[in-house]
Amino acid sequence: MQSGQKRSIGFIISLFVGFLLQGAVLATEVYLQNGKGKPGQIVVCPVVIDDVKNLAGIKLVLKYDPELLTFKEGANTKHSRSLMHVINDKTPGKLILVMAGAKGIGGKDLNIMVLKFMIKKNKTDNPSNDGKQNARLDITEIQLMDDQLKEVKAKTKSGVISILP
Repeated sequence: MQSGQKRSIGFIISLFVGFLLQGAVLATEVYLQNGKGKPGQIVVCPVVIDDVKNLAGIKLVLKYDPELLTFKEGANTKHSRSLMHVINDKTPGKLILVMAGAKGIGGKDLNIMVLKFMIKKNKTDNPSNDGKQNARLDITEIQLMDDQLKEVKAKTKSGVISILP
């Protein structure tokens, strides 16, 4: 193989790898903003999508420690008011959030849902060295659909509620 051919093959491989990496970097991310509070207080944790176009459906399964937190309510935001939503909170420690609409929404750093949790007054006694305890909010399942009923690939990032002494 000649030197020019090797460079051409190398260039093509570099381009291919670059496209793969770009796709990974450009994946939509759904995350929960962190919160903090003391036992007995309500903490607000927004569900945010970093960048999406034509989002018309979402299913999100969230797990949390029911010994530390009580789910109180969830509400749409100005960005998602065109989407209907249902939150199944029948199982303590697990939320199933479903949102859908006929027309998709889009934008960057969209706050699509506000979830409210109360920190239990009888929280377990496992504080870290600084006196705080953390309650994780883990997204265990996610599915996004655009208004053409095509799946939107997404990655997730869990949130944390810091329980102050």
